[in-house]
Amino acid sequence: MKPFNILGLTIFSLGALTLISFGFYRFVDEFFQDTSIPFLVKLGVTALVLGIIVMLISLIIERIRNKGE
Repeated sequence: MKPFNILGLTIFSLGALTLISFGFYRFVDEFFQDTSIPFLVKLGVTALVLGIIVMLISLIIERIRNKGE
């Protein structure tokens, strides 16, 4: 890749990550402070999100390992 392509992709990725992180923070803040949502629903959503994150990390690690072969 050319240096400017890498720079542009890096800046774009940082901006997108910042916006996604802020949105996720606001969602989590509102979700856990809302007392009308039952505890089991909060627990289930948390387990679902953590499971997705673990699967994505596992997939990324596997692809990185397979790329070297």
